[in-house]
Amino acid sequence: MRYRPFGTTDMAVSALTLRLVDSESPRASDWRDLVFTALECGINSFQVEGESPAMLAGLGEAFASVERRLLFLTWRVRDDGTAMDHQTIERLVGGAFEGLGLDYLDLVLINDPRAPRLAPAFEAGLRSLHQSRAVRGLGIASRGDIDPSLMRNGMVTAISSPFNLSSGWAERHRIRSAAQADYAVIGEDFWPQALREGGESAPRKPSLWRRRTDPLADVGGYEFLHGTPGWSGEEICLGYALTEPSLATVRITADRPAEVERLAAVVERDLPNGVCAQIEMARFSAQEREKAAGRD
Repeated sequence: MRYRPFGTTDMAVSALTLRLVDSESPRASDWRDLVFTALECGINSFQVEGESPAMLAGLGEAFASVERRLLFLTWRVRDDGTAMDHQTIERLVGGAFEGLGLDYLDLVLINDPRAPRLAPAFEAGLRSLHQSRAVRGLGIASRGDIDPSLMRNGMVTAISSPFNLSSGWAERHRIRSAAQADYAVIGEDFWPQALREGGESAPRKPSLWRRRTDPLADVGGYEFLHGTPGWSGEEICLGYALTEPSLATVRITADRPAEVERLAAVVERDLPNGVCAQIEMARFSAQEREKAAGRD
């Protein structure tokens, strides 16, 4: 495993963050084993996104086995950014501090409220936790630009943003600007749905006539995601996201220990020769097709 600084904090986090989200698993032991596997792989960053008793019990047991200062723990608030209130704070306290048995959280991650300020009741409760050091930082999850006034509220230390091999200039500029401003950046959605299913990002081969008239018709597809020996499409997408230096960590989701081990192994692998060039050609040709469609 490799580690990177998390913004201006003195914490080094693993290149991967394991997202722990409510599932159908009813057993605390399953959650405990999942975290133990991640720890054995060198992962020290976890994002908790759920409140089921079995989940909290299993995670709490696993986290208690490690010296707290060695872990970076994020609590994800799933409420709508405009609807957070004092009840949101109560659920956070009940889940993170009582359910998991934690003394503090490294980060509370919320949805972008798309406003210059947080909802008053939520901000008051969060600021109280922040001043007591029970919450060390606030993260904003967004797919767009975040209001600059919100970023300067004194609690924000991180943003969470999609980044993958099809990300355009705007997304790349956003995360790099945030990193240059000393905010930690968490990479989300490294394997977007469109690439999992083929979707619009992997257009079908055009007709013979189109191939004769379109110089980009035979280049820039994403077929290599499914035809690179020794690599799955998911692993290529993760390997590519890990090459972006602006990201402090890349978030993964895995329900089984074997999946955690497989994805953790990607950190120490180099992308095959030629794949980075294929990625750039794919993104360039997709952008050109979008421009051409706009002109039609």
